[in-house]
Amino acid sequence: MNKSLLETRDLRKSFPVKMNPFSRPVPLKAVNGLTISLGAGETLGVAGESGSGKSTFGKLLVGLLRPDCGDVIYQGKSIGKMSGAELLGFRKEVQMIFQDPYSSLNPRMRVGEIIGEPLKIHGLADGAGLRELTGQLMRRVGLSDEHYFRYPHEFSGGQRQRIGIARALAVNPRLIIADEPVSALDLSIQAQIINLLQELKTEYALSYVLIAHDLSVLRFMSDRIAVMYLGAIVEIGRTEDVFEGFLHPYTEALISAAPHVQRPTATKRIVLRGDLPSPLALPGGCSFHPRCPYAESGKCDVSVPLLEEKKPGHMAACHFSAQLYR
Repeated sequence: MNKSLLETRDLRKSFPVKMNPFSRPVPLKAVNGLTISLGAGETLGVAGESGSGKSTFGKLLVGLLRPDCGDVIYQGKSIGKMSGAELLGFRKEVQMIFQDPYSSLNPRMRVGEIIGEPLKIHGLADGAGLRELTGQLMRRVGLSDEHYFRYPHEFSGGQRQRIGIARALAVNPRLIIADEPVSALDLSIQAQIINLLQELKTEYALSYVLIAHDLSVLRFMSDRIAVMYLGAIVEIGRTEDVFEGFLHPYTEALISAAPHVQRPTATKRIVLRGDLPSPLALPGGCSFHPRCPYAESGKCDVSVPLLEEKKPGHMAACHFSAQLYR
């Protein structure tokens, strides 16, 4: 892997939740001890069910949320210890594409203003130069010059996501955090946006953290995949290693349930028992054990499995990886 561009170390984030108006707040553990690294030019896919903490993780990476503990380290420096000038540089180099193309755009701003705003904030262009650069960005993502003075409500979902992509590209970033960038779009539009993101990665030498629940999208775009469950990573490795040689029962269940992913011949459809446990009251031991078909009493419900390298470059947090997946 290339030299690390971004790292996290034991990243944790909780939100206080009141069960009723008279109770004390209870911590909802959205991100619970994440340690990852991302190489320059790499795409890291992040998979998991709704409620697994993926979006919170993305917001922590880009600095929209501050962690309770742990570090986000960009090019060797913790963003929590950056000076004002360094933080401004970080925000220029690390951009985000949001999940909802409807609510992520200011409805009172024209499209040209939305895309050009980052250029003005970072002092990269003004006046006629700003208009020209904005037009170039619009054309690059598949919009036309006549769209410059229109408002977001005049566009389709796919067009709005193109606006969000152009806004993220405006300051020439090195890393883009894409939070479910195609989940709100029709299938045919999804393919167009995915192809556009792939083209831009090569053209602009970008790195991506791609958050998605669609495993076929992650398999197509990602160099490595991290599988999240209840705020923690339970498996991470090269994309083909994860799909063809998974090492965690949760990953096995996700792949077996994905209709558009070619399954390994030995994989059967697995229906997990119960629902995702509440992050307000995490299970003891392995957090997946209440739903795991292979869980053993006295081991999985007591001992927390460490995220360990089971094969070269392939890590999993399961007590029985070696026995289950040979």
